[in-house]
Amino acid sequence: MVRVTIWNENLHERQQEEVRAVYPHGIHGCIADFLKTDSSLFVRTATLEEPEHGLTEAVLSDTDVLIYWGHMAHHAFADEVAQRVQRHVLQGMGLIALHSAHFAKIMSLLMGTSMTLRWKQGDRERLFVTAPYHPIAQGIPPHFDIPVEEMYGEYFDIPKPDDVVFTGWFAGGEVFRSGCTFQRGLGRIFYFQPGHEAYPTYHMPEIQRIISNAVHWCSEVRRQQRLFDCTAVKVTLEQEYVNPIRLSVFYDHIVQAVHQGKGERTLNQVMQQCSEFGIRGIDIEYRQLCADYDAICDALQYHYMEVACIYQFYDLRSSADIRTAKEQIDMAHRLGVSRVLIIPGFLEPEEAKALHSASGDYFAVHRLMEQSLCIQSMKNALTELTQYAKPLGVEVTLEDFDDMRAPCSRINELLWFMRSVPGLKCTFDMGNFAFGYENVMEAYALLRKYIVHVHCKDRGSEGNGLKSVPTGSGYIPVAQLVRKLKETDYRGYLSIEHFGELDQLAAVGQSAHFLKAVV
Repeated sequence: MVRVTIWNENLHERQQEEVRAVYPHGIHGCIADFLKTDSSLFVRTATLEEPEHGLTEAVLSDTDVLIYWGHMAHHAFADEVAQRVQRHVLQGMGLIALHSAHFAKIMSLLMGTSMTLRWKQGDRERLFVTAPYHPIAQGIPPHFDIPVEEMYGEYFDIPKPDDVVFTGWFAGGEVFRSGCTFQRGLGRIFYFQPGHEAYPTYHMPEIQRIISNAVHWCSEVRRQQRLFDCTAVKVTLEQEYVNPIRLSVFYDHIVQAVHQGKGERTLNQVMQQCSEFGIRGIDIEYRQLCADYDAICDALQYHYMEVACIYQFYDLRSSADIRTAKEQIDMAHRLGVSRVLIIPGFLEPEEAKALHSASGDYFAVHRLMEQSLCIQSMKNALTELTQYAKPLGVEVTLEDFDDMRAPCSRINELLWFMRSVPGLKCTFDMGNFAFGYENVMEAYALLRKYIVHVHCKDRGSEGNGLKSVPTGSGYIPVAQLVRKLKETDYRGYLSIEHFGELDQLAAVGQSAHFLKAVV
């Protein structure tokens, strides 16, 4: 959903009857009406006489694209608010400046020139598409006429545009760069000349299509409320290359840390903090990644992080779930992610109980797994997925999942899957073998050659000894396991996992500090 705020002085419409006749609900109301027909847009309006001109920090933080129309009251627009808008554009908010907005304080701040031009009221304009390749020009004829419009003429004192999408010719002989794009910081800007208050320009279908196109183009840069900061380098790229073991954190922990901040932390700030902790990757659920793909990828790129592993819960007896798992693998391939974690489904309680009662004897486990129709369906699906992923350079993994109903929550169950599915690998969760009261060091010895991804989950004494705690503060021999991984030349991620922490940001920092010291 693209969040659009339409700003208008709303003075002409209230003070001049001829303008009110053309725009009875204001220019902002007219633009809002046609943009609201696009279900992918969330549209709000703001005007000059509202507190802070309706452009508060909260409003701008919740705006992807600002549409700005101003004319007779540029001087009344507060410097503080203009500077606030400038900052948000530099951070990635799109700006569409309409008609006389070329003289707005906002444009002066962003362009750095006088923005002067020649003008005369009442002329016919022919608008030519001069950058037909540009997304803003899509669906627009090569040229069309605006029956009456205010003439703007050259010389227009602006910096060199990135693109001149439209050029206007007026019946009086003037020409003008009528639609220009600029990039300032992370923000995209589109200046569009047509739209004098006394003429029905914004009722024209072609003009409406241009503004709608511009909204989508300006919104393509997903905002993360960030500036180009000077960043202190904690670890050089060469140091990271020499030490191939990197740290990751569950994306859910980042989101939870934002919520725990009660409005005082942004997602960008938490990710910045994780980056400073030395964390270079995230483990993220496939559906969560799909839901906010652009924003997550953009934030990762900015903070020099990547997706370490994509995981998802399935019922692999379902052909629809197998198709979705293949889409998960496809996404991993597109992002350059080498591993996915598949949670294949769960058994009925009685079957799970029978399987786990035999978990100490590999041959008994093997016999029960081979006889289970449900487990055989999972095995066949995992075989299909592993074969699908191999030519894409993606490894399919299974983990020791801490659920009584999971058919891979014990050492021998997980070992059976590794031996039965060619190419299947292991995501080794250090803390989950405690769920079945099994020895994690024994588990590591048996599963070592299959391990390609590691969850560094530690356990504390509360909750029958199963409470997740910051890494290094519980009874799981994390340091010993990490040293063994280093001895075997492990070249993957150590993922920080402790769901349920009351202060996730502090816990992530504590876990990262411990793991970096061991690594």
